[in-house]
Amino acid sequence: MLRRFLALPRSRRLLIVAAVAAFVIFGASGGCIAYRRPPALTPEERAELQSAPLPYSVTVAWWDEQTKTSQDPGAYAGGLATVVLASGAFATSRYERSPAPVGQDLVATSTGLYCNSAVIPLFTGISFGLIPTVFSDEHCEGMLLRKASGLPKSEGVQIEARYKGTVIMGWAAVVIGALPGWAYGSVEDDPRYAERFRLAVMRRRADIERLVGR
Repeated sequence: MLRRFLALPRSRRLLIVAAVAAFVIFGASGGCIAYRRPPALTPEERAELQSAPLPYSVTVAWWDEQTKTSQDPGAYAGGLATVVLASGAFATSRYERSPAPVGQDLVATSTGLYCNSAVIPLFTGISFGLIPTVFSDEHCEGMLLRKASGLPKSEGVQIEARYKGTVIMGWAAVVIGALPGWAYGSVEDDPRYAERFRLAVMRRRADIERLVGR
């Protein structure tokens, strides 16, 4: 095997060495993360998503004076914007800092819901990735939808989406992440998570329509 490796062109050998080194560093540092994906939608749930997006424009904004909390408003708004835009639940969606967007039907702000239970991969780090860190992590998004104008800001529709699943860090994640039902990275970027958020929005369609119609 060594002879075959040495017989390869120098550029190919360097590429292989670089790939192996990256694999070792990534796994040893606990930087490789694999998570169990949210379950696929059932046929009944899939049917619920067959309808067109809600015919409204929505802006995901930072907290204003009436909804802000002690947490970082930008961080929460950014996370919410990611899943709102990926869900395709509305005709148009955008993200901006202003809590009073012009020309929009709805404004969405984070409720400050926080469910992350991630841990520090201490043993994975000191063992150079040999000891995996396995834990159950929960992700959630809380959204308050309000009419952009014409209603008190205290009135709105709250929507929540949650998912709890297994996460693995270390070298083991490199293998497990390639298995069916698993993926690398974070569940927040998973299309199935966005689908479930859209499902939560669609199930409040009647309430959102009443809100816009006021």
